[in-house]
Amino acid sequence: MTLPAKPEFLLITEIDDPQPIAGELFQRKFGHPIPQWKHDVVAFVRKPDGTLVPMSYAKFMPFGSVILVGGCCTDGRAFAHLDEAQTAALAASGGVMAQLLRYGFTHFADSCDAYFGYCGDARAWEVDLSAGFEPTGHDKLLVHWHKPINAQLKRGLVAMAQALGPF
Repeated sequence: MTLPAKPEFLLITEIDDPQPIAGELFQRKFGHPIPQWKHDVVAFVRKPDGTLVPMSYAKFMPFGSVILVGGCCTDGRAFAHLDEAQTAALAASGGVMAQLLRYGFTHFADSCDAYFGYCGDARAWEVDLSAGFEPTGHDKLLVHWHKPINAQLKRGLVAMAQALGPF
């Protein structure tokens, strides 16, 4: 399956200090500050003058041999910086959060056996699936297997992630 290409005006990168860039957005969406665990990834819109506007944020949190993906949020106000063609290109690429998740899946692939997400929002669930997550059979728990893993280890990792509860 060929994934849609990332639009050229979208810059996705890991950042060292998310608070000045995504802190207000995270606080608005989740009602508390960004947790201090690493790794923080931000998608920026590059305006024609070169200015970068933060659009989406996610945290990729190492937990044993897996990475927990959480805190995914998008600032709807950032869409005002896109013209009609950019809006269409972003939609055709699967959307900003799908692009950000795919970046993380590639960027951190060597450091984990799998990615887990916990999602209670129907729209976010669809975006997560389009990015490569799949249901685990447990309510709200998603997984992205990015490398071959035997069935027994998969069951164990899913059980471990399920035991964590919401993250």
